Amino acid sequence: MDEDMVTLEAALYVSGRALTLEELADIIGKSQSTAQKILDNLSFEYNKREGALEVVALPKDRYVMQLKPELTPRVGKLIPGGLLSFATLQTLVFIALKQPILQSDLVAQRGTHSYDHIRDLVDKKFIDAIPEGRSKLLTTTQLFADYFGLDYDRVKLKAQLKFKMKRILEDQGEIEGLESQTPG
Repeated sequence: MDEDMVTLEAALYVSGRALTLEELADIIGKSQSTAQKILDNLSFEYNKREGALEVVALPKDRYVMQLKPELTPRVGKLIPGGLLSFATLQTLVFIALKQPILQSDLVAQRGTHSYDHIRDLVDKKFIDAIPEGRSKLLTTTQLFADYFGLDYDRVKLKAQLKFKMKRILEDQGEIEGLESQTPG
């Protein structure tokens, strides 16, 4: 790998968030078209390795380094501080798929424990909770879309999320099927 590619890889790793093509080009002091070619090569290298991480091009010329989504169910509990509990993650997915949704409707469907989940998700900036009457209107944030590699457009986001969930569930079923076949 050349120095610019290593630098971009390091920038994506340490940032922990999506970076714009402009930010990445500035880091290496090259044009955006050059930075994009390097990022495309970096993404190709990660895909070729078939490792746990991937470099993903997001909408609006942004790039992120992330854990492959299909690995989250297996290693998510090892994330320092436990990023999200499974129940909170379920609430987040429910919000993402039903958004915009009133907090009162969410609580009616998921139970009063959802208040704790909402507080946690607002604190982590995955959702916005805008006062609306005696309730709050819940929607996902740009950080949520970036973190999970989804589009900002709600219609596209929902479709992508459904597709990813289906893939994860299929992968989990295959793993559980293999584990049940292994003599123990």
